[in-house]
Amino acid sequence: MTNELSFFQSIPPIHSISDITSLEHYYDVPADWHIVLTDVKGSTQAIEQGRYRDVNSVAAASITAMLNSVKGMDIPFVFGGDGASVLIPPTVVAEAGQALLATQILAREQFNLDLRVGIVPVRDVLAANMRIRIARLKVSNNFQQAIFTGGGLSYADKLLKSDPEKYAPPPSDTPPQADFGGFECRWQEIPSTYDENLTLMVMALNISTLANSTIYADVLAKIDDIYGNPATRHPIAVKNLRMALNPNKLKTEAKVRSRDTSLKVLLRMLRQSLMAGFAMRFNVGRWGGYKNILVESTDHEKFDDTLRMVISGKSSQREALRTYLEAQRQAGLVVYGMHTSSHALMTCVVFDYFGRQVHFVDGSRGGYTLAAREMKLQLAEREQIEA
Repeated sequence: MTNELSFFQSIPPIHSISDITSLEHYYDVPADWHIVLTDVKGSTQAIEQGRYRDVNSVAAASITAMLNSVKGMDIPFVFGGDGASVLIPPTVVAEAGQALLATQILAREQFNLDLRVGIVPVRDVLAANMRIRIARLKVSNNFQQAIFTGGGLSYADKLLKSDPEKYAPPPSDTPPQADFGGFECRWQEIPSTYDENLTLMVMALNISTLANSTIYADVLAKIDDIYGNPATRHPIAVKNLRMALNPNKLKTEAKVRSRDTSLKVLLRMLRQSLMAGFAMRFNVGRWGGYKNILVESTDHEKFDDTLRMVISGKSSQREALRTYLEAQRQAGLVVYGMHTSSHALMTCVVFDYFGRQVHFVDGSRGGYTLAAREMKLQLAEREQIEA
């Protein structure tokens, strides 16, 4: 892997979420790369106001802008519900900075949300004896999920929050621009295949990466035991996918793509959706198989020093998992957060309907943001006890 611009795509892929516990699959990020971080300030309050789709959309838009600023390059990223982490090489830092500023303006002007953005050099993380290591999970032929370990992403986030001016993108002499092409938000909320969708976050607490790998292996084995394999617990089923045909439901995408929510724009989008829906229903061209391509390209299970999953299951299964995780927490091994909902929310980045694409999945009505709140409370409780 001598060509740093092809660093991510040259990593040999793993094929199962359970493989994230094998450290031989990880590679160190090049020291001259940078970490792009975004997160919606006050996301919990916004979600309590029912604005969870807006929060998800702004986070997904920030990833879209980054991917478009490095056209032709495969870069690692992870969607966190109310924010994102993206790794970029030094050659595109200037372009990425402008795209971040433009996304920040979009969040403020179109969604009345305050988006924190920053670019942290990997060298600053390494200087603190932290590491950022990456594996590549092949989710489908069209989507490769980045998997992060080493503690470096969390440390970079702390650096940004402690000194936002130092890591802010440089101001622009001209209005900053971002390309949001590919961003889509045209699906209704998707009902759970079973009783509910569980949005789950689990973070191991051991300072040893090797020990943490053992903890995560045990957690994943227990999830398999309770919920079955990833296909069985998948939160998105083809039979439950329905396009949003109410023009008002298309406003979110219109705000991002064109900043124009006029009736003319919404009706044009509706016409496109109706045509796509017809093609999928009657198998016009290759469209009959598109929903399967979509389901195969979702990010419903991932890892960035925290295990993040959206799982479809039954309340009894959730109770069994909570019992197990609570025992692990009491033993000082993990902290965790859960949020349940009847539906999943999906926000999409589609560059090719039959090729490169990713569909970001979160639990509806708060998902990852509210699961994170529970996990943070557990962390605060632990710190108070140790103080």
